[in-house]
Amino acid sequence: MVVVGLTGGIASGKSTVSGLFQQLGVPVICADELAHEAVKPGAPALEEIRREFGDESIDEEGNLDRAAMAALVFHDPALRKKLESIIHPRVSEGKNRRLEEFRRRGHAVVVVDVPLLYESGWEKEFDLVIVVHVPRHVQEQRLVDRDGMTHEDARARLDAQMPIDEKRARADRVVDNTGSVKYTREQVEAILGALMVEADRRRNTGT
Repeated sequence: MVVVGLTGGIASGKSTVSGLFQQLGVPVICADELAHEAVKPGAPALEEIRREFGDESIDEEGNLDRAAMAALVFHDPALRKKLESIIHPRVSEGKNRRLEEFRRRGHAVVVVDVPLLYESGWEKEFDLVIVVHVPRHVQEQRLVDRDGMTHEDARARLDAQMPIDEKRARADRVVDNTGSVKYTREQVEAILGALMVEADRRRNTGT
């Protein structure tokens, strides 16, 4: 089985590419969904967050107060790392469980959608990494148009992430998402074709 990491930058269109893989029959594991599961009410990670960050980190219904936590850690890298040190191990455990399940089912290729793949140091977890790329100015304009941000706020969000061009430089494969959905799909289909060939090679050689 070939395990693929899929990432990009905010507003680069990663969700579109993830959806295309699913349409083509490839199972996708979403790290964000695993992170949500890790901090559901009653989960050990949520209790650890409460101990580390105080009761204000939990809302009135007993859920993680995401807005409060985002405001707290956005400008403080040390607090952000502390939060990640609680959540990321649980996400990794969930990922590994699902990968083993898909391996037992005989899937040839599995995609793991990880928004902050490089920032989290996860690149070695995968056989290869695909980056969904658009130029930074396109990301900024999409944030303004899609989310109603000011250009200043959009630039601040982008500055908080690894530059998209750096991610592109580190990628094993790149999907250019500046064109039509048809163009993006053609790239995904070509990449998937190569991945299936590699999966067959591994199956035949036992590697």
